[in-house]
Amino acid sequence: MGAILLFFALSAFAFAESGTSSRALRIGYLRGDPEAQLAPAVFSALRSHLLAHPGVTRTLPQAGLDGVVVLASDSHQDLVQRMDAGEFDLVFASSMDYVSQVGPYEALFQLRRPRDRFDPQGERVYHSGILFVNYRHPLFREDAIAPAKAARALLDTDMAMVSSFSAAGYIYPVLRLASLTSDTLPVRIVFCDSPEEVVKHVVNGVYDAGACDAGVLEEVLAAAGLTDQRDALLRVVLETDPIPADPVAVRTDWLPRNSELGRELRDALRQFFTGRPDLPRLQAANDANFDDLRRNLARLRQLRQ
Repeated sequence: MGAILLFFALSAFAFAESGTSSRALRIGYLRGDPEAQLAPAVFSALRSHLLAHPGVTRTLPQAGLDGVVVLASDSHQDLVQRMDAGEFDLVFASSMDYVSQVGPYEALFQLRRPRDRFDPQGERVYHSGILFVNYRHPLFREDAIAPAKAARALLDTDMAMVSSFSAAGYIYPVLRLASLTSDTLPVRIVFCDSPEEVVKHVVNGVYDAGACDAGVLEEVLAAAGLTDQRDALLRVVLETDPIPADPVAVRTDWLPRNSELGRELRDALRQFFTGRPDLPRLQAANDANFDDLRRNLARLRQLRQ
């Protein structure tokens, strides 16, 4: 009997996915990401906003969709696999997740925080990672530090980093070190639970060096009332190449150029983020904004071989 019920459930799911029955528009995001720019409650509010938007509610049935649901992934691997399978219609992914998946998606926007920079010529939003040391590290006392010398010294130091999925807290810092040391990858890396924890560990002397998003360093020091003591506590010794800001990706079926629903979704998203000053801004984006990250990720994989 259990096998029959399972077969029936799978058949019903396949029937719904085949287009012969409507399904909800699915919003995907990563739950528990320490570098996430949006809290889980934001997605619930976004769902309510979309369901109250006249243009979205009008065009959902035309696209064979009924309602809006929010689906959370618990890991980067899970989110990428579900994007590979085309499970979502709208996805709030990290830039690393976006370039790692091969699903039917295209970046519609980039999330732009106040500390991010904007390249008007390339029409892209980006930020950077930093490698820094505390006052106990020999590099802290150097008058002038050649980048190659800094890189060699960091290879011999235990470094706090965020995670192997973090562009600013691992991928780009590691590649920066490799570019200055004849493609030598660091091995003395300790992963932390968040970029804020990286900064705190280095300030408190748990580790003498670390890497994270440049803006996080300033935020942690400000929150601790240590901004005025920054130069006595820490020293930034290297900065990474520009890193593309996180995308808001949409299934290619619902791109504004392909569907009326896509145009209504675009307008509803802009309206939602504009009305929430606590959220990042939306900057129009395209897939080419992430080409540098793809090349850098391919380069790191090559170095690991």
